[in-house]
Amino acid sequence: MLIRVRGYHDGIKDYLEKGQKQGREMERDEMDERVILAGDLDLTNDIIQSIDTDAERYLNVTLSFKEDEVDHELLGEIVREFEAFAFAAYRRDEYNFYAEAHVPRIKSYADRKTGEPVERKVHVHIVIPEMNLVTGRRLDPFGKVDHNERYLEAFQEHINAKYGLASPKDNRRVQFTDASEMISRYKGDVFEGANRE
Repeated sequence: MLIRVRGYHDGIKDYLEKGQKQGREMERDEMDERVILAGDLDLTNDIIQSIDTDAERYLNVTLSFKEDEVDHELLGEIVREFEAFAFAAYRRDEYNFYAEAHVPRIKSYADRKTGEPVERKVHVHIVIPEMNLVTGRRLDPFGKVDHNERYLEAFQEHINAKYGLASPKDNRRVQFTDASEMISRYKGDVFEGANRE
């Protein structure tokens, strides 16, 4: 399992439900089985929409797996452990937490640029509105992620060892993949120079 934490300001509900992403032809129901693991997406979205800021309004934490199949009950257990880890300093009424797994129906597709097959694996999206529900102030369970990366990695390795999952430390990518390259796979175009940045 690999953990990634990103902040966003718009559109997570549509992305999770419909799979809408620039350049993607397929919709979510064609691509994945959605498995709700925790929370209520409508409530989470309502909280996100109520946050009055031009900055990030929620965190999207992605748990990615190398395994082709991961039992739904195991995914639920991992999500519960992640919630306890992330919110150890908070009471349950202070935060909103939503998680769903995407289990690929389409296991691979052809990269439009190279024609090479791209594998799709089970992954979990966790959505955390960045608002403390009791105080109304900003909620930031990970602080500056760059400063706390070692704790996320420690949790990640604990879970991998506990459940016998593949570790990214043992399965490093041999090829760098960035966001522009991922979009190009779907669209078949190529970003060059400054546009790539």
